Amino acid sequence: MKSVQLVAPSHIHAVWKIVCPMLNVAFVNYEDPDYGVDHLKIDVINGKQTLFVVMENDKIIGAYTIEFINYANHRVAHITAIGGKAMITKETIEQCENWAKANGATKIRAFAQETQARLFKLKMGLKKVTNVVEKNL
Repeated sequence: MKSVQLVAPSHIHAVWKIVCPMLNVAFVNYEDPDYGVDHLKIDVINGKQTLFVVMENDKIIGAYTIEFINYANHRVAHITAIGGKAMITKETIEQCENWAKANGATKIRAFAQETQARLFKLKMGLKKVTNVVEKNL
């Protein structure tokens, strides 16, 4: 069975060599990133984001990070990066959602490109609510 484990900020360095390539997948398609995997590491160490690893048979098979965003009507658990293989199952989704609810979340969200959005919808039941567009000045 796959399980989700929270990684304390004081233990980030112990797992970073394993999870960094998994999480970096979230950033590789951007030519001019505002934010990259090194920034993510600092945010996790400083407690701004939370790192989770997905374990199977005592091996890390995936990782994801979550930050909370507070709005007037909702507290959103925002998935900022995710990567790994065969890590999204009914059980791992339930563990993630239960943790988010226990921490006050009323919604779960992720920014995603079109193909990623389809995967989030298929695997996690997330619905596309907006597109984000931008340009450099």
